Amino acid sequence: MIQDNSRILVPFDSTELSIKALDRACEVAINTNSGLILLYVVDTTCLCPGGMREHIRDMNEFETARNHFVDELKSAAEQMIQEKWKELNRKGIKVTSLVKTGDPADEILNVARNEMVHAIIMGSSGSLKRLHERKGIGSISRWISEIANCPVILMR
Repeated sequence: MIQDNSRILVPFDSTELSIKALDRACEVAINTNSGLILLYVVDTTCLCPGGMREHIRDMNEFETARNHFVDELKSAAEQMIQEKWKELNRKGIKVTSLVKTGDPADEILNVARNEMVHAIIMGSSGSLKRLHERKGIGSISRWISEIANCPVILMR
């Protein structure tokens, strides 16, 4: 399925399942001389649900606070991804790191398309898994597996 010299996208958020996915992607990358694209997406979709906008008293103040919050998350994500990048480089794995903001599913699909990846290896669910103790597939993972134009491997 994954051939030599492929590009493998790994959405990574440091959760248990994304760590498992990264470990698996590293094995595949070493065995196939492939490169990894490590991606973190700052999810901005939940910062102001649609119906809430009309109830916010000061939109300018809200937007300033929202932008500060997103900037802080992006900065932290860049540091986390950079640390992983260094670790993978020490292991001899070719890796590119990206931090995006927006809807996680959309950003994962955009990066997969724009970077012409050959496969996506990701966790089967994100951080909500711990809250619900469920073992199903999360909505983002399901969407990616149904829409992506390349093979998707989900780790459980």
